[in-house]
Amino acid sequence: MIGLARTGKAVVEALAPRGVSLFVSEARSLAPDERAFLSRYGVEWEEGGHTGRGVEADLVVPSPGVPSQAAVLGEARRRGIPIWSEIELAFRLGRPEALIAVTGTNGKTTTVALVGAILRAAGWDPVVAGNIGCPAISTVGEVEGRPWVLEVSSYQLEWVEAFRPTVAVWLNFAPDHLDHHGTLAAYFAAKAKLLARQADEDAAVLAQEVLAQVSPRARCVDYDRVALPAGWGDGMPDHLRRDLAAAWAAACAAYPGLASSPPPSRAIAPALHQPHRLQRVGEVQGIAFVDDSKGTNAHATAAALAAIPGRVVLILGGRHKGGGYDALVPILRDKVRSCVLIGESQAYFAALLAPAAIPYEMADDPTDALRRAYRAARPGDTVLLSPACSSFDQFTNYAQRGDAFQRAFSALARPAAGLSPEGGTANTSSPER
Repeated sequence: MIGLARTGKAVVEALAPRGVSLFVSEARSLAPDERAFLSRYGVEWEEGGHTGRGVEADLVVPSPGVPSQAAVLGEARRRGIPIWSEIELAFRLGRPEALIAVTGTNGKTTTVALVGAILRAAGWDPVVAGNIGCPAISTVGEVEGRPWVLEVSSYQLEWVEAFRPTVAVWLNFAPDHLDHHGTLAAYFAAKAKLLARQADEDAAVLAQEVLAQVSPRARCVDYDRVALPAGWGDGMPDHLRRDLAAAWAAACAAYPGLASSPPPSRAIAPALHQPHRLQRVGEVQGIAFVDDSKGTNAHATAAALAAIPGRVVLILGGRHKGGGYDALVPILRDKVRSCVLIGESQAYFAALLAPAAIPYEMADDPTDALRRAYRAARPGDTVLLSPACSSFDQFTNYAQRGDAFQRAFSALARPAAGLSPEGGTANTSSPER
């Protein structure tokens, strides 16, 4: 295994009891608890870099964050050693009744949660796993004879071979993860592997924008043309309604009988509200605060801005992904009163915003960002954390970033704390300011 982290640990826990000989090669230094974990399972390791020992194997399983261009993976390819992602390994071990796999630039987690909720409400007992929380490999012992609903990323799909979903769902495609894949074409090619092994009897639930670019062998369903059951989707933002339509189409493709007896909308409503996705945190002096830390690319942030009525003060930034941000400028001009820039991409976004005359200012940490955003806002506005970037410059993941935002709000919203009713204005600054 190349890299440990959550995926590597899950692979160890799944394979060590099966008697598989395991070796972990980790570029960083392992923490004491990680070394204790590997010792407990009898796994040998190296840390602080990859040597030839890392490819003296019958199979290499990289953690999702390991770049495909990494030298250790290049050496594995040169030697002809198979490289499988964790979902490929899980697929070969699991025996589900049906496999529904969901990918897309945005909306994956909500759609997977919705598919799970629909099937559960209809009387099935799905196992929901993948990027939504629990690695797929951790659930292979549970899935026999049950529906398996997986959120799968481009990082995982680039190392699949036999992976074949009964129902493949590809929600959308927009620039993202260019820092990992290098080009938009490589990112698309990784996503397209979701469909590569499907057969005539399988189903592909696709957005029209994707359907125009691929020719799957499976039966195709344009989810934008799918009619929702009565009472479903009423009054929802467009992006949520589309996620719901995709989930309904996927559930019906796997279990056609559902179409004639849909569960009540109240049974699936909780799945529409995922943590850190347009999550309302509170209100101070008529100004709403919304946590959309899961908005980690321009496409997601644009959807969040479109879903919020009125003017927005946007907290933007983190580790940018190499492109796609020019598309944000029109909606920023239309919706945003000002931006508060955070993280290592501050100069990058300042250079984007200044020529467009979009006001912005810099912040040091979540508390500083909230205080500045509040002072720039007016009653009726929304302070929105939708960073359009990954969190890895300052946080472990988007959830930790969102939690920090929520803690800062709780602290500042207390009486006599930092959110004062007096207003202020942000600066339209040059990138150097």
